[in-house]
This record gives sequence, structure tokens and C-alpha cells, in this order.
Amino acid sequence: MKIAAQLFQYSLLSFFLLSCKSGNENVVYEKASYKLLNSEIMTTMPGDLIVTGDYLVWTDPFARDYFVHVHDRENGGEIGVMGKVGKGPREFITGGINMVAIDNLFFASDANGNTKGFLSLDSLVLQKETFIALSDSERVSRPQMSELSKGVFVGRTEDGDANYFKANIQGQNSVFGVYPVSKVKQHIGGNMAYNPEKRCLVYTSFNFPYIALYQETGNTFKLLWERKSDGREYEIADNQIIFDRRVGGIRGVCLSKDYIIALERDRERDPMDESTVGRDISKCPRTVFLYDYDGKLVKIVDLGIPIMRIAADSKDNVLYVLGADPDYVLVKYEL
Repeated sequence: MKIAAQLFQYSLLSFFLLSCKSGNENVVYEKASYKLLNSEIMTTMPGDLIVTGDYLVWTDPFARDYFVHVHDRENGGEIGVMGKVGKGPREFITGGINMVAIDNLFFASDANGNTKGFLSLDSLVLQKETFIALSDSERVSRPQMSELSKGVFVGRTEDGDANYFKANIQGQNSVFGVYPVSKVKQHIGGNMAYNPEKRCLVYTSFNFPYIALYQETGNTFKLLWERKSDGREYEIADNQIIFDRRVGGIRGVCLSKDYIIALERDRERDPMDESTVGRDISKCPRTVFLYDYDGKLVKIVDLGIPIMRIAADSKDNVLYVLGADPDYVLVKYEL
């Protein structure tokens, strides 16, 4: 089988396809090379990676000056920084931003301080003050959840509640969702991603291999499907889940036009003991698993370098990555 290689400016994207049988799925394996966007990512360890409009945004949880970095999506050049680190009224001790920019505004809050407000991408481009304080009404009315799109907020319930998630959609409250380990009503570590085109929400766990897809319906979400392991990665004792830390689950997830993209280790080829990884980037997974929106595993792609963070846009099938080669790089792949 011959595969046409696409010539990039810095690298050649080569595909080596191998079809194999996994359960009832024919999974395609590929190896891919990246297009370099920026090789000057200066951080101890990157936080979130976000693609929004014309920009790529990443956060630095260990920054001493500004914790949000903004790059041009096309060429990778750094446009600027925002989110000043400090103890002042417009500064953040331990800053974080929402994973979605609404009207080019990121909601920002301080995990160890009282600062809350918005950081404006438009103001950054115009070299103006980027911080916008919350109004009095916004401080009172804004839900304490993640905003997935304009007016769509999702958060977790409390352990023991009947449903796993709570939502506020255009001002209407609801609860929904199932517990990943159905025998125990315990919340576990995981990540969410939302596709505004399909109006669907994916939830994955980094404790064990688990992925679930929910469809937005009215003022809530309904479960479409789950994929989970057979439970060998954990045991239940005294109504608590004890995970096997040597295995782990899905480290990150993002949604493209055609794929649910999971940063997941291919344990058949890379049986790494996850408990030894820590902050050693060289031990991070090098593969992403691509599922279609019906829950079928379509292919596994070897990205060639250790991967820390992934991001995608629901309008195309381009994957953006923060990885190491050997230092931190910002790159992209055509899937």
C-alpha cells in the first residue's frame, strides 16, 4: 500500500499503516512527523494547551512573571503574554484560565488568591491592558463551573450524589452523568472537552482507561456511550476505589472535526510503569488514540516524541502538541 507523503516546511509527514484486529475493531497504526511551530517554549513544565480562533495558548503554572502565553496559530510566533503573577489587585498568585475563550476572553481565577476576571486576547494584540475585572453582578451570578461555550457551564457534583455532573445551560440547572466505576459513587481524576459544532461533551479519566460521550439536549446532557476497561486496573475496598498507579489512563483529550483524540499510551508497544513517570518528560506517552464519535477506535498514531499536552479545533483535523524534542516544542500534525 503506497501512501503519499505531504511535504512540510520543516518535516516530512510519513505514514506507515498496519491494520490489526482488536476485539471487533480494525485499528490502523500510523507514524507521523510534525511541523515545527516554535522551539523556544521556556517553562519548567507546561500547563494547559488551548487552540482558539487564530491563536494557540498555553499556560505556565510555575511562571514568575506572566502565566499565559499566546502564539500565532499559523506560524507559531509568540504574540505576547498576559496574566501577571503577583499579589496585587490584578495579579495572580497561582493563576488558571478556562479552557475555552468566549468572545476572545478567557475567564481567569487564582487558586491561592482572590483575583477573578477576564484576560482579553483582543487587548493583547492591540497592546492594551488585558485584565478585565468582573462586574458586581458577574461575581454573584457566574456559575462556579467550567464554561464550555457561551452560557454552557458544567461541573462535578459531590461524592455520593446520584449523578456525576451538574450543569447550568443558559441559566437552567440540571444534573446528569454516570460514575466511571459504577459500583462506587466516587469522583476520580479526569478531563473534559466540548465540541460546539456537535454540541457534545467527552469525559476521560487519567486513573484508568475510560471515556464517555454525552450529547447536549435542552438544558442538560445525556449519555451516548462509554468505553472502559474490564476493571483490572483497580480494586474496591471499604467503598473506595484503589487504582493501580502502574497503569494509568488517558492523560489528555481534545475534539477535532472527525475524532475524539486521547493522549493515551499504547501499552502493547510501550508497557511503561506509570508510577515512575513523574515529571520525566522522556517517559510521557508518544501516541494518541483516535476514536470516532460513535465510540470506535479508528487508529493509533505514534507522534514520534514524548507528549505533554494536546489541543484541537472542531472545524478541522489538525492536532497541536506541546512535547519534547528534546527540549519543549510547540508543533502540529495533520491527522
